[in-house]
Amino acid sequence: MYPAVGLYTKAAFSGGAGLFAQELVQGMVDAGGTVLFVAPPAQNERFEQPRANLVRLRSQAELTTGPRWKRALSSLARVATGAIGCLRARARTRLLIVTIPDPLIFAVPILALLRLTGARIIYVVHDPLPHAWKLSPRLRWLENGAFIAAYKLSSGIVVLSESARTAFVAAYRLSNRPITVIEHGVFVLGAPSPAPGEGRLLLFGTIRRNKGVRQAIEGVLQARERGARMRLVIAGTPDSVEPDYWAGCEELARAHPEAIDLEIGYVSDVRLNELVATSDAFLMPYRDFHSQSGVAMVAASNARAAIASRAGGLGDLIADGFAAVPIEAPVDAEAVAKAILDFAGKPITDWNARATAYRAKTIESRSWSVIGAQYLKFAEHINAC
Repeated sequence: MYPAVGLYTKAAFSGGAGLFAQELVQGMVDAGGTVLFVAPPAQNERFEQPRANLVRLRSQAELTTGPRWKRALSSLARVATGAIGCLRARARTRLLIVTIPDPLIFAVPILALLRLTGARIIYVVHDPLPHAWKLSPRLRWLENGAFIAAYKLSSGIVVLSESARTAFVAAYRLSNRPITVIEHGVFVLGAPSPAPGEGRLLLFGTIRRNKGVRQAIEGVLQARERGARMRLVIAGTPDSVEPDYWAGCEELARAHPEAIDLEIGYVSDVRLNELVATSDAFLMPYRDFHSQSGVAMVAASNARAAIASRAGGLGDLIADGFAAVPIEAPVDAEAVAKAILDFAGKPITDWNARATAYRAKTIESRSWSVIGAQYLKFAEHINAC
């Protein structure tokens, strides 16, 4: 029997990082674990259903609309109630998994307090290097120092791909702390449907510089000039850390309504399912990317091919048989256009066959019960150290 574990996150949306935490909790329970889940109420009620061996310790839900001062107070309330939830979990177990915690200025003191009580912390490092630094270069030492402090307070580290482990070890020297690779779990939206073959590509997720959004737009425009009948749908929320980057991409995209469709803002599961159903492939010209891609897991889990760079965990998936056309370095507009033309040059029936086969492989090896069991075994190892 596995020891009980806590899981702490600030994420509430049932998408991206929030969905990762919510599915991981369900997977650990399915694998026979007892989990104390410290998080705001989940957006999807499915994750709030009572279950045996699941103890729900809800932190305060954060306001997303209204005056700034009310939103700020709700954020502080979330931090405070999250800290209380962690201490309540600590009363039941000394094992705590942390994934996407509150801002580190608050989270590091919470983790330090937990360590003082004898807690064993397992930190899930989604991104071994930040996508974008929030503080100015002059204060980057402070921001990076907060990451170092969080990692040093941890008894074990989980990364999501071998390439992420390599980048993390090179960036942070943490003596002999155990670092293990546990892959990203599946994101199944529903029963899969074959790609329609209508030339629609989907760029989905948080919109930021290292997703290569501008290269995607320019690559699609170049591919169209060379005869490919392709349209690009960009769906997601711009990263608040890089507003100028999205402003430039948006200006270019809106200048070409014949080729680019925009759905900017939060994308619900229902809408994402619709977007996937009408798309032939995901476009992922990622650059300076070191982790595993949740977007790639959406594609793989729902029988869709991809046109993707080899950055980070994408290269691991391509090597594993992911139905994809690689975008070769330097992942510029020319490389994107060439990969799009390569994709368009093969029958959609071939891509559907490859994507369906890889979906079956992915669901078998990366189901959340399989992933959950791996976390429980790692927690058991950390508990014994």
